[in-house]
Amino acid sequence: MKNKRHTILICLLLILFLTIGYMVRNSAEGIWFDEPLMEAIHNNTNPLVLNVMRFISFIGSEKFLFPAVGLVIIVSIINRRYFISKFLLFNTLGSFLFNHLLKQIFQRTRPFEFALVEQGGLSYPSGHSMVVMSMYLAIAYLLTRKVRDSRKKKRVYLVTSFFILLMGISRIYLGVHWPTDIIGGFIMGYVFYSLGRYFIRE
Repeated sequence: MKNKRHTILICLLLILFLTIGYMVRNSAEGIWFDEPLMEAIHNNTNPLVLNVMRFISFIGSEKFLFPAVGLVIIVSIINRRYFISKFLLFNTLGSFLFNHLLKQIFQRTRPFEFALVEQGGLSYPSGHSMVVMSMYLAIAYLLTRKVRDSRKKKRVYLVTSFFILLMGISRIYLGVHWPTDIIGGFIMGYVFYSLGRYFIRE
């Protein structure tokens, strides 16, 4: 029953992702709440928050994540913990590459009129949001898979969820993504993580 409910959830999320994707494909404009939310945020910016958001965005970028996760993967291989190395590789490099494929399909332009930092490339779905969602859920799972105390598990996932959400907010604040890009990135990050849980077993 639990697996059935999860399958239904994944299907509903994919429908939402594709619906948003259809609406934004080849677009340079926001939809729904995109522009009002961006305007509300960018009418209330300040230098301190900007620097904090830049830092948060950096630690969710491939420049930071790939070396850090790569080191963990190498150590895991040396210690013959192949499940950890495969699972992390799938949820970082795999989600990163799949995100680039999705961006080529949807071809959405970034909200350049709101940009506070320089950022090239396409917009939907957000790469930071997708990779961070997939990777940090993978890390949370690896940390808790043998923990029996449900309260400890919840605390780990709560901290993980907070950081993932903060990453999405930072990308909107910096003006490099529409809010719907973040939603799309979160959806596909979760879907990709779920695929990893299904196909990669200890």
